[in-house]
Amino acid sequence: MHFRSQRLYQCLFPATFIVLIAGAVWVTIRTRHKNILVCSYGCDFTTIQAAIDNLGTTAESVIEITDPVHTEAGILVNKDVIIQGGGPENTIIQANINAGEGTQRVFWIANGTSATIQGITIRHGNPTEKPQSGGAIHNEGELFLYNCVIRDNQGSAGGGIFSDGKLTLIDCTVSHNTATGGDTYYECNTGGGIKIMSSEAWLTNSTVSGNTAKGKGGGIHVACHGVLHLDNSTISGNQTTYDGGGVYVNGVGNFISSTIFGNAAHNGGGVYVHGTREKGVVRGVLNYSYSIIAGNTITFTDYGQADCMLGDYATIGTNSYNLVEDGSCEASLSGDPLLSPLADNGGYTETHAPLPGSPLIDAISADACNIQTDQRNISRPVGAGCDIGAVECNAE
Repeated sequence: MHFRSQRLYQCLFPATFIVLIAGAVWVTIRTRHKNILVCSYGCDFTTIQAAIDNLGTTAESVIEITDPVHTEAGILVNKDVIIQGGGPENTIIQANINAGEGTQRVFWIANGTSATIQGITIRHGNPTEKPQSGGAIHNEGELFLYNCVIRDNQGSAGGGIFSDGKLTLIDCTVSHNTATGGDTYYECNTGGGIKIMSSEAWLTNSTVSGNTAKGKGGGIHVACHGVLHLDNSTISGNQTTYDGGGVYVNGVGNFISSTIFGNAAHNGGGVYVHGTREKGVVRGVLNYSYSIIAGNTITFTDYGQADCMLGDYATIGTNSYNLVEDGSCEASLSGDPLLSPLADNGGYTETHAPLPGSPLIDAISADACNIQTDQRNISRPVGAGCDIGAVECNAE
């Protein structure tokens, strides 16, 4: 089982709690079934597609990839299987040896399918035939990703992941993917890391960083029928030439204990929310609590807001214990949050830890603190109250 090192910035905590909590789901899944092995030589199958297509592969079968690097593209997942590696640093599935040189994505999750992928890096997807959306993964079913890295992929929309079904990411990193654009709304430059076309997506204890879009949503694009639940997660260093460098919300965004930092866009460098006046339709809504939106930049300085911008007909619902550096989006706190650079501070994913003297530390009163852990699965609170953002840190 793979765990990131426990080197923390200004915060030293034991690894035991992280192992017990973050590993629990994975251990449970691993032990349910006899695994079907896939590798280049000496296993049950040499390709993942052959393992899926095998008549003996049934719902919830575990397909285990034992090659350190496995090259296979255009994999259709149309059974409720579990595809498992030995951790993202030990198991890589790639569409091509070199990024940008392939012609297919890695996975297509079929409609009506409930699939799980865990402990794997997925890279170098580059679909060139329509639909070109979803550089690494195009999801039309129900997809669960645990302890995965989605990086160095490109697609017309959703450079890393395009989801037109239900999507869950836990302890995952989505980084350095690109939305390149196409000639239809379905493929319109949006969502450098992830595009949520419809239904709901849950990101927990995950980081979306260094992604790029030519259109809206450098990190994540939430289309008008989509709902994003961002919980204990970090959106960092993403960029777009249009709106919403970190997250663009045209549907509903529910953010809890998350950090949106250092993103760049034309407008709304951190978050851009755009609504609608269509009767009876709830769109363009931001609900956020215990979260940071800071350190973001824009190019359209005469008009836009750097950190959080509300476009036409956008609304704010829940709004409590938030810090937005430039004071936008009706946040109760503003100013410099004093965050360290994105780094390995423990847990599965990189985070921004509060520096000593940060106004984030113990900013949530103990009686209002109903968040049990942070992004690294460290218990909250540490000190007199909970810290705002994805990292709980006792930096004295």
